Amino acid sequence: MSTRLKRILRYALFVGILVLVYTQGWHIPVVTTLQRGILKTGIMNPQLKEVPDTNGKTRVKGTKSEAVVPGDLADLNVQFFDENDQLVSLKDMPKQPYFINFWATWCPPCVAEMPGIAKLYADTKDEVNFVLVSFDTDFEKAKAFKAKKGFDFPIYRIAYDLPEMYNTGSLPTTILINAQGQLALTHMGMADYDTEEFREYLEELK
Repeated sequence: MSTRLKRILRYALFVGILVLVYTQGWHIPVVTTLQRGILKTGIMNPQLKEVPDTNGKTRVKGTKSEAVVPGDLADLNVQFFDENDQLVSLKDMPKQPYFINFWATWCPPCVAEMPGIAKLYADTKDEVNFVLVSFDTDFEKAKAFKAKKGFDFPIYRIAYDLPEMYNTGSLPTTILINAQGQLALTHMGMADYDTEEFREYLEELK
């Protein structure tokens, strides 16, 4: 067998392995593990000291609407379906801070930040409304993922079109709203929310 043919076969084998890894979703655990290591450095975390700012308002990065800024009233007329296919509205939830996270099982950074969110939920679930909204086409897949990981937080799927203030076009995206219904923070990308700094920030939103 010629050297050139051997090189072509090795290249074809390499490409075939890559295709297999991606089509089977085996790359997600690997990428997720790497991203969890990055999360521990804290470099991806939001700049909490910048918000909320109700006087000299800072623009919310990532939103499509230039009119939405920290301190503005959030649109709580948003409905989602829960895991039992029951319609749930943000405005009907307790008057306490909202932790809204948009995610998907096929999104490695979304999966990477989930353990931290789960720990935060376990400690603050009675004081904060956790709304984790799956963008999976098949919601059953999201439910199966949650069950497999042993997460306790509630997950939802979108019922109708999202208001403009929630459309960042990025996953994951986390939005915080204070107990008075004012937008506090929009963070695009993954973050470690299981930190003392973030817990103190949530306290300020009550």
